[in-house]
Amino acid sequence: MSEELLKNDTNFHFDHDYFINPQPFESIILYQIGDLSCKGGYVVREHKQFCYEISYIVSGTGLFTVNKKSYPVREGDIILNVPKQLHSGKADEINPFRFFYMGFGFSKGMDENDPLFLIKKMFDKEQQSIIRDHLGIDLPFIHIFKELISLDQYSTHMMGMYLRQIIVMVYRNFQKNFSIDYDPHSNTNKTEQIVYRVINYIDSYLLQIGDLTEISSQLHYNYSYLSRIFAKKMGMTIQEYYNRKRFDKAVEWLQSGEWNVTQVAEKLQYQSIHSFSKAFRKNFGVSPTEYQALLGSTKKEQCNIKKG
Repeated sequence: MSEELLKNDTNFHFDHDYFINPQPFESIILYQIGDLSCKGGYVVREHKQFCYEISYIVSGTGLFTVNKKSYPVREGDIILNVPKQLHSGKADEINPFRFFYMGFGFSKGMDENDPLFLIKKMFDKEQQSIIRDHLGIDLPFIHIFKELISLDQYSTHMMGMYLRQIIVMVYRNFQKNFSIDYDPHSNTNKTEQIVYRVINYIDSYLLQIGDLTEISSQLHYNYSYLSRIFAKKMGMTIQEYYNRKRFDKAVEWLQSGEWNVTQVAEKLQYQSIHSFSKAFRKNFGVSPTEYQALLGSTKKEQCNIKKG
């Protein structure tokens, strides 16, 4: 994404362009990396990809177009572009996106034994351009930006590690089966393995899950089948387990005092504070606000006892 390909105003654009002097990080060649916050209707004009590009939607919505095919994008989406693809984009008028991006290549002399060699082959063959992030790809981007703001003698070393991390995480997000091949207990009953994978998915991506049916697409099993064997094995439905884990997280945050009730409801993806409070009261017999008040009273009593 070169500067001349961008059109309209932005809120901010933290861009580092190395097209004239590409930066080598072992087998990765960095051409550009940045953080772009768009205003409504912002346009990335159509251009042919010079290099590989990974974009991550931090917030907002819009469209990304790859080879004339448009994809709606939203917070948490990863877009992968490869050389020679036609690429363009447009931010939503009302809720424009902010996105991180990274333009890069692989060194021509990269050895087949290099761990990134397999990833390059997958990128070149991948037909899907958009994937949801389930691994927190935003964090290594943020770490790179911090290094660029405060450069020191170790920044190049750190940036190289974060760049590799981003590329591997994108590969893992696209390779939906990457965790299924790992079986720590090969003699374990197959049904138990499937149930464990459901549990592990919910535990790992609790705050990213938008719809429980996505578990079926990630694990490649029919959701009705998953629900049936899960309930039989666990004595509760997938929905009940998911709710229990959300309540555990809600209690943890309310006890810490780090977030207020509204923030907890938002982070747990409840549609409103009312629906969160209703669900919390049904489960615990008190509202989250009343629960916080009880916690405050208990702490105060404990403090008075200590003083006495």
